[in-house]
Amino acid sequence: MKSNKITVSQIAKTTGLSPATISRVMNHPELVKQETLESVQTAMLNLGYDFQKATVLPVQKKKIIILNVPDTENIFYDEIIKGAKTSAHAHGCHILVNECPIESGTIKEFCDLIKCIDVAGVILLNQVETTLLEQIHAIAPLIQCCEYNKSSNYPYVSIDDIDAAEKATNHLLSCGRNKIAFVNGPLSFKYAIERREGFLSAMNTADTFVPKNWMIQLPKVNYDMAYAAISRILNEETIPNAFFMSSDIFAMALVRAAHHFHLKVPKDIMVVGFDDISFSSIISPTLTTIAQPSFQLGYSACEMLIEIILNPSSTPKSLLLGTNLIIRESTSIQAP
Repeated sequence: MKSNKITVSQIAKTTGLSPATISRVMNHPELVKQETLESVQTAMLNLGYDFQKATVLPVQKKKIIILNVPDTENIFYDEIIKGAKTSAHAHGCHILVNECPIESGTIKEFCDLIKCIDVAGVILLNQVETTLLEQIHAIAPLIQCCEYNKSSNYPYVSIDDIDAAEKATNHLLSCGRNKIAFVNGPLSFKYAIERREGFLSAMNTADTFVPKNWMIQLPKVNYDMAYAAISRILNEETIPNAFFMSSDIFAMALVRAAHHFHLKVPKDIMVVGFDDISFSSIISPTLTTIAQPSFQLGYSACEMLIEIILNPSSTPKSLLLGTNLIIRESTSIQAP
């Protein structure tokens, strides 16, 4: 006599489909192809499934958390993703990395995705308008990470970008450099706005003038774009003797551009980057940079989100993590 109880793994083995697909057929048949549905139903009948009496024992469903990032090509996000995954896995959750801007033209598609896969929560690394945050929060709890909307009340984990930029700029000034250029990312991001503010604040305090063409705004964090922009400056008659970069990617482009123009780093040009990505301590000369705790940012954001998932009435406090100035060869006259 055939059993009235079969398992998802049995059906998966019979059909050659994954347990996740079988589970999707069981819970959301409207989301699968008709041929997949028919294949699963046929397998169930062959296994002795009685549609009137029998039951299918489902696999335990893990909670899914969406981690929304602006650009997966930017290696800065790698450690944040690792941190979030470490926290999620410790709590038996899955992390789904999603790359797209969150704006009026994409919000419906993003919200449809949240509904479709029934996510437990969302971690946002994009800068998101308040009205759009509200639409997301109406579906699932959220945490802002790195980027955050100051006009909203949703919790976040980030750093003090103004203080960090002042720290970097003051270091260059203390090294005797008074002709400092600044290369920045898009001003649609909080970090770019605040790092520019910190740079200008330090320069104004030192009563040091910054030519307009030495304030470079790039549309994205991109090595080739930075190299082209820096080369234009270094090709002028009067050039900076230092650069503060809002990303280590930009700083590495400066090192290459300086070599092309037969300039030595740090003798002719000093540079301070931002993020302390892995390449910062590998390239020659090694980069002085602002180290932000990327892994901890991702880990803390996920921990805060899971706190809300497990206790919806909880209201975790927003968190600003510290940064450190790491001094290396790119600002050391003793560098080879």
